[in-house]
Amino acid sequence: MESTWETRDLPVLEAIVRLYDETGSAMRPSAINAAAGLSEDDLQRALRALRDNEPPFVTKMSGSLGGGIMLVGAPTGHARRVVGAWPTPEGLADRIVAALNEAADNEPDEAKKTKLRRAAEAVAGVGRDILTDVTAQVITKGMYGG
Repeated sequence: MESTWETRDLPVLEAIVRLYDETGSAMRPSAINAAAGLSEDDLQRALRALRDNEPPFVTKMSGSLGGGIMLVGAPTGHARRVVGAWPTPEGLADRIVAALNEAADNEPDEAKKTKLRRAAEAVAGVGRDILTDVTAQVITKGMYGG
């Protein structure tokens, strides 16, 4: 079976997140499809796939008696993380490693450059798992006031 994620479902999810950010309200499939550019059948298939995902990608989808989805609600935090609109712990850990390497590249002092490289290597190795756990806690506290 061929993957539908990259060509169908992800473009629809990206359109949902973008449109909701712009409007702050539920949207009709026609508005989503103006951004995603799929056939009506493919759009409905993508919306059903996104609706049935666990954890959910949208807070609510309303359908018609004929079975088509007629209204799409707000994207969830899961949806925002998947499309890159919100950070993930792994993404933040990768950004910290990249920032340490960039700092090392730009550091003229050899001793500091060596320390920065060692820090990047430590975080990228065993320390990445620990950093991912820590950033997950930071994200959660920032989002939920924990």
